[in-house]
Amino acid sequence: MARKKSRKKLRVVREFAVKIFGNNIVREVLGFILILGILYFTVSSVLVLALRTDTYWRAVISNSMKHEDESWREYFEARGYDHSQFPLQGGFERGDMLVTQGVDSVTEIAVGEVIVVDTGQRHPLVHRVVDIRNENGEARLTTKGDSNKGLLSAEKSIKPEQIRGKVIFVLPKLGHLSLWYQGE
Repeated sequence: MARKKSRKKLRVVREFAVKIFGNNIVREVLGFILILGILYFTVSSVLVLALRTDTYWRAVISNSMKHEDESWREYFEARGYDHSQFPLQGGFERGDMLVTQGVDSVTEIAVGEVIVVDTGQRHPLVHRVVDIRNENGEARLTTKGDSNKGLLSAEKSIKPEQIRGKVIFVLPKLGHLSLWYQGE
Protein backbone atom coordinates (compact mmCIF):
# COMPACT_ATOMS: atom_id res chain seq x y z
CA MET A 1 0.00 0.00 0.00
CA ALA A 2 2.80 2.42 0.92
CA ARG A 3 4.50 1.51 -2.32
CA LYS A 4 1.38 2.38 -4.31
CA LYS A 5 1.13 5.81 -2.60
CA SER A 6 4.81 6.43 -3.28
CA ARG A 7 4.36 5.66 -7.01
CA LYS A 8 1.33 7.92 -7.16
CA LYS A 9 3.26 10.79 -5.56
CA LEU A 10 6.17 10.23 -7.94
CA ARG A 11 3.80 10.28 -10.93
CA VAL A 12 2.18 13.53 -9.71
CA VAL A 13 5.60 15.14 -9.26
CA ARG A 14 6.70 13.94 -12.71
CA GLU A 15 3.53 15.31 -14.35
CA PHE A 16 4.01 18.63 -12.56
CA ALA A 17 7.63 18.85 -13.71
CA VAL A 18 6.69 18.07 -17.31
CA LYS A 19 3.92 20.65 -17.17
CA ILE A 20 6.23 23.35 -15.80
CA PHE A 21 9.42 22.61 -17.74
CA GLY A 22 7.55 21.63 -20.86
CA ASN A 23 6.38 25.23 -21.09
CA ASN A 24 8.58 27.12 -23.59
CA ILE A 25 8.47 30.40 -21.66
CA VAL A 26 9.70 28.78 -18.45
CA ARG A 27 12.43 26.95 -20.36
CA GLU A 28 13.56 30.19 -22.04
CA VAL A 29 13.59 32.10 -18.74
CA LEU A 30 15.60 29.36 -17.03
CA GLY A 31 18.00 29.26 -19.98
CA PHE A 32 18.42 33.04 -19.81
CA ILE A 33 19.11 32.91 -16.06
CA LEU A 34 21.66 30.15 -16.62
CA ILE A 35 23.42 32.18 -19.33
CA LEU A 36 23.47 35.27 -17.07
CA GLY A 37 24.97 33.20 -14.25
CA ILE A 38 27.68 31.77 -16.47
CA LEU A 39 28.43 35.23 -17.90
CA TYR A 40 28.64 36.76 -14.40
CA PHE A 41 31.07 34.13 -13.11
CA THR A 42 33.18 34.35 -16.27
CA VAL A 43 33.45 38.14 -16.10
CA SER A 44 34.14 37.99 -12.34
CA SER A 45 36.93 35.46 -12.84
CA VAL A 46 38.54 37.56 -15.56
CA LEU A 47 38.34 40.70 -13.39
CA VAL A 48 39.83 38.92 -10.38
CA LEU A 49 42.79 37.82 -12.50
CA ALA A 50 43.21 41.10 -14.40
CA LEU A 51 42.89 43.39 -11.38
CA ARG A 52 44.77 41.07 -8.97
CA THR A 53 42.16 41.36 -6.24
CA ASP A 54 39.08 39.50 -5.09
CA THR A 55 37.37 42.77 -4.14
CA TYR A 56 37.49 44.59 -7.45
CA TRP A 57 34.49 46.79 -6.71
CA ARG A 58 32.91 48.32 -3.67
CA ALA A 59 30.26 50.89 -2.86
CA VAL A 60 31.24 54.10 -1.09
CA ILE A 61 29.51 54.35 2.31
CA SER A 62 30.65 57.80 3.48
CA ASN A 63 31.34 61.27 2.13
CA SER A 64 34.92 61.52 3.44
CA MET A 65 36.20 61.87 -0.13
CA LYS A 66 33.48 64.24 -1.38
CA HIS A 67 34.80 67.54 -2.69
CA GLU A 68 32.66 70.44 -1.54
CA ASP A 69 35.40 72.89 -2.53
CA GLU A 70 39.10 72.92 -3.44
CA SER A 71 40.39 72.90 0.15
CA TRP A 72 41.64 69.30 -0.18
CA ARG A 73 44.31 70.59 -2.58
CA GLU A 74 45.64 73.04 0.03
CA TYR A 75 46.74 70.15 2.25
CA PHE A 76 49.07 68.91 -0.50
CA GLU A 77 50.20 72.36 -1.63
CA ALA A 78 51.29 73.14 1.94
CA ARG A 79 53.49 70.03 1.85
CA GLY A 80 55.03 70.80 -1.54
CA TYR A 81 53.13 68.27 -3.67
CA ASP A 82 51.85 68.96 -7.18
CA HIS A 83 48.30 67.65 -6.88
CA SER A 84 47.46 68.32 -10.54
CA GLN A 85 48.56 64.81 -11.52
CA PHE A 86 46.77 62.97 -8.72
CA PRO A 87 44.16 60.45 -9.81
CA LEU A 88 40.50 60.97 -8.92
CA GLN A 89 40.66 64.75 -8.94
CA GLY A 90 36.89 64.95 -8.58
CA GLY A 91 36.75 62.75 -5.49
CA PHE A 92 33.72 60.55 -4.91
CA GLU A 93 30.77 60.33 -2.56
CA ARG A 94 28.38 57.97 -0.84
CA GLY A 95 26.66 55.75 -3.38
CA ASP A 96 29.44 55.77 -5.97
CA MET A 97 30.97 52.46 -7.06
CA LEU A 98 34.76 52.11 -6.90
CA VAL A 99 36.79 49.81 -9.12
CA THR A 100 39.96 48.71 -7.34
CA GLN A 101 43.17 47.03 -8.41
CA GLY A 102 45.36 44.90 -6.17
CA VAL A 103 48.93 45.89 -5.39
CA ASP A 104 51.82 43.57 -4.68
CA SER A 105 54.07 46.15 -3.06
CA VAL A 106 54.06 49.62 -1.55
CA THR A 107 56.27 50.67 -4.49
CA GLU A 108 53.14 50.48 -6.68
CA ILE A 109 51.54 53.27 -4.61
CA ALA A 110 52.35 56.97 -4.75
CA VAL A 111 51.35 59.96 -2.64
CA GLY A 112 48.02 61.22 -3.97
CA GLU A 113 46.61 57.83 -4.96
CA VAL A 114 43.49 56.53 -3.25
CA ILE A 115 43.87 53.17 -1.52
CA VAL A 116 41.62 50.65 0.21
CA VAL A 117 42.83 49.76 3.71
CA ASP A 118 41.69 47.02 6.07
CA THR A 119 41.54 48.66 9.50
CA GLY A 120 39.88 45.74 11.25
CA GLN A 121 36.52 47.50 11.20
CA ARG A 122 33.38 46.30 9.41
CA HIS A 123 34.15 48.41 6.34
CA PRO A 124 37.58 49.17 4.89
CA LEU A 125 38.91 52.70 4.77
CA VAL A 126 39.18 54.33 1.32
CA HIS A 127 41.31 57.48 1.50
CA ARG A 128 44.07 59.33 -0.33
CA VAL A 129 47.72 58.61 0.51
CA VAL A 130 49.37 61.68 2.06
CA ASP A 131 52.67 60.14 3.17
CA ILE A 132 54.84 57.10 2.48
CA ARG A 133 57.79 56.61 4.80
CA ASN A 134 60.15 54.10 6.34
CA GLU A 135 59.78 53.34 10.05
CA ASN A 136 62.48 51.09 11.52
CA GLY A 137 63.11 49.48 8.14
CA GLU A 138 59.42 48.92 7.36
CA ALA A 139 57.19 50.85 4.96
CA ARG A 140 54.33 52.82 6.50
CA LEU A 141 51.64 54.92 4.86
CA THR A 142 49.36 57.67 6.07
CA THR A 143 46.04 58.46 4.41
CA LYS A 144 43.43 61.17 4.77
CA GLY A 145 39.91 61.65 3.52
CA ASP A 146 39.84 64.65 1.18
CA SER A 147 36.96 66.29 3.07
CA ASN A 148 38.20 65.32 6.54
CA LYS A 149 39.78 68.11 8.58
CA GLY A 150 42.35 65.83 10.18
CA LEU A 151 43.70 62.29 10.25
CA LEU A 152 41.89 59.35 11.80
CA SER A 153 43.94 57.27 14.25
CA ALA A 154 43.54 54.17 12.04
CA GLU A 155 45.20 55.88 9.07
CA LYS A 156 48.33 57.31 10.67
CA SER A 157 50.58 54.25 10.35
CA ILE A 158 49.25 51.79 7.78
CA LYS A 159 51.23 48.60 7.22
CA PRO A 160 51.62 47.14 3.70
CA GLU A 161 49.65 44.02 4.65
CA GLN A 162 46.62 46.19 5.46
CA ILE A 163 46.40 47.48 1.88
CA ARG A 164 43.73 45.73 -0.19
CA GLY A 165 44.35 47.75 -3.36
CA LYS A 166 44.09 51.13 -4.98
CA VAL A 167 41.11 52.79 -6.61
CA ILE A 168 41.48 53.08 -10.38
CA PHE A 169 38.02 54.17 -11.47
CA VAL A 170 34.79 55.61 -10.06
CA LEU A 171 31.32 54.81 -11.37
CA PRO A 172 29.07 57.59 -10.02
CA LYS A 173 25.85 56.57 -8.24
CA LEU A 174 26.09 52.85 -9.17
CA GLY A 175 26.85 51.86 -5.57
CA HIS A 176 23.41 52.85 -4.26
CA LEU A 177 21.99 49.46 -5.24
CA SER A 178 24.73 47.69 -3.27
CA LEU A 179 24.18 49.95 -0.25
CA TRP A 180 20.44 49.26 -0.36
CA TYR A 181 21.04 45.52 -0.59
CA GLN A 182 23.47 45.64 2.38
CA GLY A 183 21.06 47.75 4.42
CA GLU A 184 23.47 50.67 4.66
